[in-house]
Amino acid sequence: METPDTAPRGFARFHRRAEVEAQEPGRVRRLARRAADKFARHRDQLGTIRNDLPVLLRLARAWARGEYRALPWRSLVHLVGALLYFLAPVDAVPDFLPLVGYLDDAAVIAYVLRAIRKDVQRFEEWEASEESARALPEAR
Repeated sequence: METPDTAPRGFARFHRRAEVEAQEPGRVRRLARRAADKFARHRDQLGTIRNDLPVLLRLARAWARGEYRALPWRSLVHLVGALLYFLAPVDAVPDFLPLVGYLDDAAVIAYVLRAIRKDVQRFEEWEASEESARALPEAR
């Protein structure tokens, strides 16, 4: 599977690795956990990622737990590639650089969100319906 020419610089390497990682739910679960930990530690430095990354983390966790499997393979690989990119301390722009360290991560996350937009929307609808179902009182 190839990434489109419009992919941010350096993403193709992570996308290729994602094709392997995405085959194992346990690996996806660990990636999501590590990404959530990094997200929590660096939240103040993340700019727009602060708003965009949480849905990808929820989607990855739901897929890895087997709760939501309506995600096409291509979209899962894009998602896992974005998590791998986010976790890499040295990518196109190293994360430790003040103010600009997460700009490339934001570009990758935005790219992936655009690429899998419809699948993310379906997931959010599923997620909302699950929350509604849990909120309903049990039938007696």
